[in-house]
Amino acid sequence: MRHFTTFRIGGRVFALLDVRNDEQLEEVIALCEVYGIPWRILGRGSNILVRDLGFDGVVLRLRGDFATVKRLDETRVELGAGTSLQEAVEFCVRQGLGGCEFLFGVPGTVGGAVLLNAGCFGGEVGNLVEKVLWRNGEGQREWKEREKINFSYRYSDLKQEKAVILRVVLQLFPQEPDRSREMIKRFSYLRKNAQPLDRPSAGSIFRNPPGDYAARLIEGMGFKGLRLGQAQVSPKHANFIVNLGNATASQVEGLMEWIRKEIYREKGVWLENEVEVWQ
Repeated sequence: MRHFTTFRIGGRVFALLDVRNDEQLEEVIALCEVYGIPWRILGRGSNILVRDLGFDGVVLRLRGDFATVKRLDETRVELGAGTSLQEAVEFCVRQGLGGCEFLFGVPGTVGGAVLLNAGCFGGEVGNLVEKVLWRNGEGQREWKEREKINFSYRYSDLKQEKAVILRVVLQLFPQEPDRSREMIKRFSYLRKNAQPLDRPSAGSIFRNPPGDYAARLIEGMGFKGLRLGQAQVSPKHANFIVNLGNATASQVEGLMEWIRKEIYREKGVWLENEVEVWQ
């Protein structure tokens, strides 16, 4: 999995399959259920840490029909869950629609972003969602309206075992493409100057605690640059752990646990994972 994650870390899995339509998705899930094989959905491999022993199951990537985009009307677009966020934003800009520019450069898919209510620069994808087509934990498909989805900080209640987001409708607004491109340029500049984009990482490691920032707490403890093997707290952004070349998942987890315990001992704040650990 190190070849399929932005961290460039992770052991083997039983199989990795690209599913391109509803029939393939249902066939693979049905076979997994019959043989008792666990399965997971993989987006662009960001925000996850796959342990060194890997995952003894099947990993599915949504491609083909699940990665299509279309405009519905003057302000709405329908996006396949497997569409990359960069492709989604570029499509909206070409269509003269604004509101999602903050997602440009986030290394994820539409489905993953909605599932975790991804956000940056003051924006959250949950605020743009009108409805979501999902396969719920019981295997049933339904369009779920925004009012029936609980979005909060880096969370949505769509995250359930065996649930799969399939398509998403976003409510945007008309905006001149040049204006959107200027915003993207500004967000890209801010990201480049604040985040360690030159090293493999999974993005933010810890969730921000209520009323504070994980990066502030970590930097305040003097942990910038702290290393365990080839895993390092980024000298550029304290809430990123970067892979210096050959980091292992155990090195990353060891660094995370040490930081978490030291901050709790000194500050009384327990940092929760934002990165999802696969095991």
